[in-house]
Amino acid sequence: MIRALLTLALLCWGAQASWAFDLPALYHVIDVADDDVLNVRAQPDAQSTIIGTLLHNEAGVEVMALSDDGKWGLVNVGENAGWAAIRFLQHSGAPSRPLRAECGGTEPFWNLSLGTTHVFRAPETGPQPYQPTAELGSPNSTNSLAVLGQGPNGQMIATVDARACSDGMSDRNYGLSIGLVLTGEDGARYLTGCCSLSP
Repeated sequence: MIRALLTLALLCWGAQASWAFDLPALYHVIDVADDDVLNVRAQPDAQSTIIGTLLHNEAGVEVMALSDDGKWGLVNVGENAGWAAIRFLQHSGAPSRPLRAECGGTEPFWNLSLGTTHVFRAPETGPQPYQPTAELGSPNSTNSLAVLGQGPNGQMIATVDARACSDGMSDRNYGLSIGLVLTGEDGARYLTGCCSLSP
């Protein structure tokens, strides 16, 4: 059944279909003095409480949303999310293909690294590598991507969507959600979680 679904997906979705969105995106800090930091505030307001900082040359800063006036970007610092002045952040370019991201979920806890090799980790299984077989954009949505992989004992099918996501256990924010199907000798399992872009 899973094999049939994969075949249908490959027929219906063109591998060259576009996948593009404005946010989330990776930025890097600019125009901050070497001996200074970029403050991250609780609200998109210069008078709001500082909850963290970014280094003067920090790269790989994931911006998940902009304030209504476009002057602030929502970023994560530690286990919290806050706002940094967007005039000190420069867009680092479109997400790389294949997609590089760190994904995970809670209860049950699991982690998936997406990249040149996809690696699934869970307390009960340990690392499970999957070789990428396809990365497909949807013809009717530029905010959704399917990622397929083949492992020694089964297949991996993930759908990654650009939309707000919460892990339910921290105050961090995420700009990507994931639905993950893993097949193997013991059958299939379905997991959901959130992702962050990787540099």
